[in-house]
Amino acid sequence: MVKLMRKYQQNLMLLVTVLVIISFVYLFNGQRGADRTASDRAGSVYGVNVRTGEYSREARKFNLCQPLRLVELFSTLVGREARTEDEAIESFVWNIFVLRHEADALGIQASDDEVLAIIQKVPDFQTNGAYDSSKFNNFIRNIGGPNGLGGDDVEALIRDEIRLGKLKTLVGSTVGAVPSEVRDIFERRNQKTEASFVRLKLEDFTKAVQITDEDLKKLYEERKDNLKSDELRKVKYVAFTLEKTEPPLKGKDRVAQMSKLADRAQDFALAMVEKGANFDEVAKKFEVPVKETAEFSMQTPPPELAQAQELGSNVFEKITNEQPNSEVITSENGYYVLQLAGVTPARPLAFEEAKADLTKQLTDERSQEALNLKAAELRGKLETELKAGKSFADAATAVGVKVETLAPFSAVEPPKGDDPDTRMLTGEAFELGAGELSSPIPTGTGVVLLHVDKRLPADEQKFDQEKTMLSQAIARNKRESAFALWFKDRRALAKVATGRG
Repeated sequence: MVKLMRKYQQNLMLLVTVLVIISFVYLFNGQRGADRTASDRAGSVYGVNVRTGEYSREARKFNLCQPLRLVELFSTLVGREARTEDEAIESFVWNIFVLRHEADALGIQASDDEVLAIIQKVPDFQTNGAYDSSKFNNFIRNIGGPNGLGGDDVEALIRDEIRLGKLKTLVGSTVGAVPSEVRDIFERRNQKTEASFVRLKLEDFTKAVQITDEDLKKLYEERKDNLKSDELRKVKYVAFTLEKTEPPLKGKDRVAQMSKLADRAQDFALAMVEKGANFDEVAKKFEVPVKETAEFSMQTPPPELAQAQELGSNVFEKITNEQPNSEVITSENGYYVLQLAGVTPARPLAFEEAKADLTKQLTDERSQEALNLKAAELRGKLETELKAGKSFADAATAVGVKVETLAPFSAVEPPKGDDPDTRMLTGEAFELGAGELSSPIPTGTGVVLLHVDKRLPADEQKFDQEKTMLSQAIARNKRESAFALWFKDRRALAKVATGRG
């Protein structure tokens, strides 16, 4: 046996070596194959892996929806939660896998004739109102081709739209509008309301406020820690602005000149970044005059820089004593570069300096408080008179206030006029019942107490004209809601997992 092994030892060693090499090759390639499989996985749906190529192909169809007028497919699959285009595409792709799976499960298909009918209705594929096959072919070549998509991909996308419509019809077949809903919505939209109100003006209470020096000194002591002057700053600046011409530059000439000015301003700003750069010397080199403003606050920019965009934030927030030079600041007629020339810090205000502002603050507070108290008191009196059986007009007369009335109005026919209080009150009136008095309603000028006098009978002739349309709209909204809930449930059951994990 030993002699036999010695005789064939060389051949046996060769065979073992070959087997080892084959094993390593197999294991290595197998691992590489596993790595390729992992890297080629975009995610999974219904427990089945989706390769990146398959995912990418569906993602490229995203941009075909708009030119193909596939509005329903696009809006349904993208949904309302996507905040970016990437999120919209991701939602579109995974939802299209779910859509196809559910349509297949329910046996919902789209015929070739149905697909052709959709294609022929696309406006971009028509000439003088008739389908033009050459335009469809151009679309495939010029739009589909660069995206790696062909006619089959377009038809598949249209089939998805058709199948989605059939799915919505099936899921929504159990819901519809009931007559009471139709009637209720019609009345909420069209039933007219008659309303009246009394108005209390803040200015009337402001006139009655009396403020003494003692009041102001007490308020000053309470608030003096927060009573400070405005921080003031002044700047040097150079301006790269359009020269005044007659007539003024317009169109391409203006754009060209503004572009040149922008380049010069940018070059100036870059020159100021260089170590040891001196504002006046750089300005002399650029042959532009240096000007300096008087001190100004953030709220009151100097007139000569009034057109500079975001001047306050640039001067008071972006430049400092350590970094005094601004970036290029744009204006309507050119560009500015600034340098901080001085800062006067905010300081505590003396009583006499704060007196005017304190007077206004205290006057506003006291007049608002008096207004609110009067409104609450007045509402109580009006409520008492109404409970005694009086009309709102008679109740108002009894307590000595003037009544104003709104012309009959509805949700679809609001009252006319420019009074902002009136427009706001119509919305408040819809929240009240007939004969109900509102709580005090703040307005831009004071407070209003609103009373709904009556709801007028609905226009039956108009109801007969609109009830079919309303019924269809209600049913459509219900079907959309039912489908949205159903599809959300289907998506959850699909167990969509994105990425390689």
